[in-house]
Amino acid sequence: MKTVKSTAEPSANLRPTATSFSSDLAFGITALLLASGFIHLALFAISGASWHGAVSLRKPALFGISGGMTTWSIAWMITQLRPQRIDRFIAGSLAIGLLIEVALITMQYWRGVASHFNHSTNLDAAIEFAMLGLISIVSVEIFYLTLRTVHLRAIEPAMAIAIRGGMWLLSMSCGLGIATSVLGEIQISAGQSYELWGRAGVLKFPHGVALHAIQLLPIVAWLARYVKQTNTVLVVQSTLASQVLFMVYAIWQTGRGRDRFDWDATGGCILAVVALLVAFPALAIVKGLINNIACKT
Repeated sequence: MKTVKSTAEPSANLRPTATSFSSDLAFGITALLLASGFIHLALFAISGASWHGAVSLRKPALFGISGGMTTWSIAWMITQLRPQRIDRFIAGSLAIGLLIEVALITMQYWRGVASHFNHSTNLDAAIEFAMLGLISIVSVEIFYLTLRTVHLRAIEPAMAIAIRGGMWLLSMSCGLGIATSVLGEIQISAGQSYELWGRAGVLKFPHGVALHAIQLLPIVAWLARYVKQTNTVLVVQSTLASQVLFMVYAIWQTGRGRDRFDWDATGGCILAVVALLVAFPALAIVKGLINNIACKT
């Protein structure tokens, strides 16, 4: 009997193919961003400096790691789309845009000044304007790629859900990040903190909660497939629902002027549902791993 090769196989490989676009550029920028992030993280661990504040090692560390992860994820995700001629340009410009943004944030740290909401000098204002411009361009490109996830290559349903859900959450996170910048400026003009909304709402909280769903969801889909879960779609759907609800929770908390975990009855109920939705895929994957180990022994 003739064996038919599965069309879902490419989704199991989470590394971009070299033939789809200029992967050397994407991998090079990913390596630079991750190296910068982890170097600054190591400096924080060694120095014992403060993790908080407008001028801290937190910013170059987290932005470097986050930017590197996003660059790598977009590079891989583009290989799952039906190819277009513009793919090379989008992949390259998006990676370069994130590299320059993180470089500016890192430079501001080493200058000893805040990288965001800093209009102290003409140079600082120009740097912030450049960062806002870069992230706006990157956000538009991410949204464009998100729209194109309607037309994916022939991949398994669970991975398709993971890619589409992860990209929509990334697009919404970018939109919330831009909204945070606008609201922060409004707060400053009113003589208030750009970090807080109301009594204790953390403005950047909604922006960050699902920013990396584009990494989490495909990894969950791959793990569910690896452990031979019978319903990989349900596992990914539960994880996606938890990410969406966690974003709703973050918006609720911030809008109500509450700290991240200073929840009221509504916030507590949302968070409880999030925990249940996370527990199902986690237990399913752990159970699958245990079964695999038991079968091998």
